[in-house]
Amino acid sequence: MSLTLAERSAFHQDPCLPGHHDPYPIYAALAAESPVHWCEGPQMWIILGHPEAVAHMHDPRCSRQRHLDKLIDRLGSGHLFHDQKLDIPYMDGEPHAQVRHHVMETFRGIDIPGLEAFTRRFIAERLDRISPGRAFDLVPLLADPLPVAVTSELIGVPPDLQQEVLMHVPSFVRARGLTQTEQTTAAGDGAIDIYRRFFLPLIHERRASPQDDLLSRLMVDPHHGRPISDEQLLLFISSNFYSASVFTLRLLVGTIAWAMASHPAAFQRLRNDSSLLDTALEEVVCWDPPAQALNASVATEPIELAGHTIPAGDSLTALVGAANRDPRVFPDPQVFRIERDPNPHVSFAPGLHQCLGRQLARLQGRAVLEAFRQRFSAIHWQEAASHRFVGDRFRGFDRLILEVE
Repeated sequence: MSLTLAERSAFHQDPCLPGHHDPYPIYAALAAESPVHWCEGPQMWIILGHPEAVAHMHDPRCSRQRHLDKLIDRLGSGHLFHDQKLDIPYMDGEPHAQVRHHVMETFRGIDIPGLEAFTRRFIAERLDRISPGRAFDLVPLLADPLPVAVTSELIGVPPDLQQEVLMHVPSFVRARGLTQTEQTTAAGDGAIDIYRRFFLPLIHERRASPQDDLLSRLMVDPHHGRPISDEQLLLFISSNFYSASVFTLRLLVGTIAWAMASHPAAFQRLRNDSSLLDTALEEVVCWDPPAQALNASVATEPIELAGHTIPAGDSLTALVGAANRDPRVFPDPQVFRIERDPNPHVSFAPGLHQCLGRQLARLQGRAVLEAFRQRFSAIHWQEAASHRFVGDRFRGFDRLILEVE
């Protein structure tokens, strides 16, 4: 593919190409030139190649705390960037490893069979509202409420009390993107204030009277003998549940439906063969991942990558959507193949900052896909009436109009 000047300029201004209907041919053309590019817009190196992305994800010379320091230097202190130094995705080294181990141990205490049953019941109740042959928007019907319901089940917050919080999730997520301005920073500060007003009373309540929920178990790290502070718990909730779970899961649910509607032959194969469920889900996550790029980090020393020297002090990130279609790793990378196995996609960031909620994402995604194949003989989407989410680092739908048979 030959890139136009406008396409090249758009990539260098915002490499995630937010809202683009199909950025992947552009990524492929750029990756063929080089697996690594410098982008003027976010002022960072963008990794498009799969081997290079994997190397970056495992490289301890890449510091996310240093990237926060750069944002503080540029935008001033007193903003959410300082708070985020306590947040798992932005921690480095041994402090990160210790807190991550504690959260992983806590997650292992989740009643997975019980959560699966809850998820299936919730999906069934929502899909029962559909009338075959009548158009509906999947986002308010299922994509928005499902991750909220699952999160509520895990941390013990009634779903009807979360609506004010959910309104501010996009601002919080946007303030964790690749490009930051005074406006996005102010909106992120506002979101943190809402989280603090909403969740700190809940944290205090659980400290006084622990329950059998995830939040209560997160409060003390038994392996390192120290309590987790209120501010760090607040970030655990806002980051790992609302940013990583509620926000990305709503996008994933829509992408699952869109992928099945866009590939009717693949959907028919899945309907006829339930053994393809797991590989089909992994292909959706690979094909059009909700999170298109990692949180940015800074090189603490010069790093050689694909013939480029990334100087110490420069920021860098991996473009997940591009790496997942690297022809050096994925045969027929532009073809949607629900039987693809192995599928070494990097959508869950294998490495030092691997997604903590990947098991929950797979649980919900698989339940949605299974419900679709059991209930519907065909899924159709109305492209003109649908609308893609437009926002830094993420892909999916804000409005997805479907009809089912």
